[in-house]
Amino acid sequence: MILLDTNAIVYYLHRVEPYASKVKQILIEGKDFTVSLRVIDEIIFTLIRLDALRRLNIRRLDQLREYIRKHGISEFFNAMDDVEGLIKELGVVVLEDKGSLEELLEVMRSYNLLPGDALIAITARHYGIDTILTFDEDFKRVPWLKVIP
Repeated sequence: MILLDTNAIVYYLHRVEPYASKVKQILIEGKDFTVSLRVIDEIIFTLIRLDALRRLNIRRLDQLREYIRKHGISEFFNAMDDVEGLIKELGVVVLEDKGSLEELLEVMRSYNLLPGDALIAITARHYGIDTILTFDEDFKRVPWLKVIP
């Protein structure tokens, strides 16, 4: 099973080359793919921020929050639909995040990771997943994860 990381999916959906082609090739191979709720959160958040910047010239998070308060989040349903569609199309298994505060802090300290990446690594370990599709070099410091491509 391969855990998909945020940047791999965002690059793929936005056709950012040469990354998108590398992701596409791995997805075509048809292995079992999984993603954590943390990763889905990061993907959707990133897609909403990019969409807000491109279409509405919204640069700051407080501006985005204010826009959503006034206009609702329906403006960004396409970002959510893109992620949901990809997950369904590929049959990606969505995993609950796993771990404890102690594990999170230990992994952050031991491998010099930010909390989000530490949680992703811990979740992978809890589910026995040893491979992650990412372009984030930080995961190469995690001994139980093989980074591809």
